[in-house]
Amino acid sequence: MVNIPAAQTSHSQAISAAFLSPQPGVKKLIILDVDGVLFKGQFILHVARFLGILVYIRTAMLCLLFNMNRISIRELTTRIYARFKGITLEQVQTVYKKIPIIKHAKETIETLRKHGYDVVLISSGVPDFFVKDLAAKLSANSGHGLEIGTRNNRLTGEVFGELSQPDGKRRLIEEIQKKNNLAWRDTVVLVDDRNNLDIMHKASIAVGVNAHYAVRQRAQYLIDSGNMSEMLDIMDIEDADTYKTLFAGMRKQFAHSWHQEIRRKLLHILIAFVPFFSGFIYHTTLFVLFSLLVVYMISECLRVNGYSFPLLGGITRSSIRKLEERGFAFGPVTLVLGAILSTLFFPAAIASAVIWIVAFADTAATIAGRSFGNHRIPYNVKKSVEGSLAALLVAFLCGYIYLPIFPALLAAFFSSIIESLPLRSLDNLFMPIGTGILLVCLGCP
Repeated sequence: MVNIPAAQTSHSQAISAAFLSPQPGVKKLIILDVDGVLFKGQFILHVARFLGILVYIRTAMLCLLFNMNRISIRELTTRIYARFKGITLEQVQTVYKKIPIIKHAKETIETLRKHGYDVVLISSGVPDFFVKDLAAKLSANSGHGLEIGTRNNRLTGEVFGELSQPDGKRRLIEEIQKKNNLAWRDTVVLVDDRNNLDIMHKASIAVGVNAHYAVRQRAQYLIDSGNMSEMLDIMDIEDADTYKTLFAGMRKQFAHSWHQEIRRKLLHILIAFVPFFSGFIYHTTLFVLFSLLVVYMISECLRVNGYSFPLLGGITRSSIRKLEERGFAFGPVTLVLGAILSTLFFPAAIASAVIWIVAFADTAATIAGRSFGNHRIPYNVKKSVEGSLAALLVAFLCGYIYLPIFPALLAAFFSSIIESLPLRSLDNLFMPIGTGILLVCLGCP
């Protein structure tokens, strides 16, 4: 039971943190947003869902306007809490207790505090008494939330206090810094939406957690896994004072990128099934491809704004490259679009050949280039001669399944040239379409 407004403290055994070097006193101030960072979702949306579908839709629309920079945080909270007028504190508390919290939040906060960090929870949307209660449960130093009006155990619909103002978080953090003899250079912030852009700009480190697009573009680090313990790795890298520590972090990141690349190429190869299915169920295959394309684009729009599409969102996060985390990953779009256009406009043999080439030759180039690619291509130093040769060989084998030997050789050479160009994800589109046009011009069946 949450005591309002009092807060209870709790403690538990911290997880192992051998990689953090203990320092006496507070060496950094870590600010954690609550909505979207600690909470999965927004508190006001959870309350609105509890009150019914109409209230939820209206609240979601106001949140959308806020994310589009159409209304301020003050207007957002004022209008939403006005709709919550008359709700009992017991009802709101019931909602609060059911909100899922990000994995390993308590253990991470305890470990950070153990090694000399001050951890403070701040929210402009969650009532102050709940933020204080959450801070106690998670063993944070303190918590500060939105001041809301109550009378006779019910909400009055009023909001007030420093955190209801557009610059309220900044001013509150500066007050905390002053009390602890700290500055913005000593401050780390974990945030998710545009209400935090001003403090991100001032902080020494900004970490986006399930971040919206504006935050995603500005944060030095991103946590999209739903696991707060990643913060320990981030602080380990930032505090590293030896080459050994830095090398360990780089080695871990390299291994992680390899795992992502393997998952990415396994998904890439799935496009090779298109010729098989289109031979039996042509129109259904095209319909499924178009549907996947639309669903994926919706999923990506959600991902870059801190939300997750069921199933597909998790698959995308596990396979995108590091550079794609901050924006829309176009690779699957061009891959599926290339397969659709090839199936629509090329004869069956040519369509099958070029789809197999993009599925397998591109994958071979990546694996060979990463494994033993030592000679860079002059016009594209991100790719290697070894990778292009592997693409050439595999492209020929794929083409020879469907085409005579000379057209297969020509298709392999042409497609490997396209693969070597600095086209980023556009090679998924240009490889099949360009190669297919060439084969059609040669009069291949």
